[in-house]
Amino acid sequence: MTERMRLSMELKAITDKDAPMAFEGYGSVFDTVDSYNDTIAKGAYKSTLREWKATGKLPKLLLQHGGSWFSAGAEDMVPIGKWTEMREDDHGLYAKGHLFDVDADRVRLTYAALKAGELDGLSIGFSTRKYKMDEETGIRTLTDIQLYEVSLVTFPANDPARVTGVKAAGDLPTERELERWLQREAGFSDAQAKTIIAKGYRAVQREAASTVPPLGDLLQLLQQRAATFTEGAQG
Repeated sequence: MTERMRLSMELKAITDKDAPMAFEGYGSVFDTVDSYNDTIAKGAYKSTLREWKATGKLPKLLLQHGGSWFSAGAEDMVPIGKWTEMREDDHGLYAKGHLFDVDADRVRLTYAALKAGELDGLSIGFSTRKYKMDEETGIRTLTDIQLYEVSLVTFPANDPARVTGVKAAGDLPTERELERWLQREAGFSDAQAKTIIAKGYRAVQREAASTVPPLGDLLQLLQQRAATFTEGAQG
C-alpha cells in the first residue's frame, strides 16, 4: 500500500532548543577524580535537579564561575547565557544551552572562543550535601550535591568535563536531530521520518549549502517537497 504524506509542522520545536550560539557538553563526568581529589557518583545530581525543576528553572550559566568571588564586578556575576536542558546520564551531567543573543563584546569573544575550540571546559558551582571519604586514598566521593551553576571555563577542575558541540547561528539541524524530532514531536514513524529526510531535507541542505535560508523559507521548502513524498509501505 502506498501512503502519501503531507508535512504540516513547525520547525520551531527544533530551533528553540538550538538557538543561535547554542552548545552542549558535560558539566562533570562520573567516576573521575578532579584536581581537588573529589569524584562525583552517579545519582549525586538527582535531588538538586528535581528541586530546580520544581522552580521551573535550571542552574545558572556563568562564565568562569563569575570571576573571583572577592573581586568580581556586577557584570561578572550576570549569567552569559541560559541552560535549556540538563540531566544525568551514564556518563555524567549533560547540559545544553546557549549564549544570550546580544551585541556585546563579552558574548562575541566567548562565542568566538567556543567556536574555535579554545574555550571548551565546563565546571560546576555547588555545595556538598553527602559524601564518602576513602581514608586510604584521600579521595572524596560526592553522593549528593546542591548545584548552583555550571560555568564555561578555560581550565576545568574535572578535566573530562568539556563542551562536546557548538552550533553556529543559523545552522540547520542535523539529519539525526530532525529525525528524532519527526518521530518524537511530530508523530511520524521511523520509516516516514527517513523518507522525509531522504526525499526532501537533503535537497534542502544542498540548496542551503552556500547560504542558510531563514527558518520560514526552510519550512516552505520542506512543505513543498513533502506534498509529493510517497512511501512504499504503510507506517
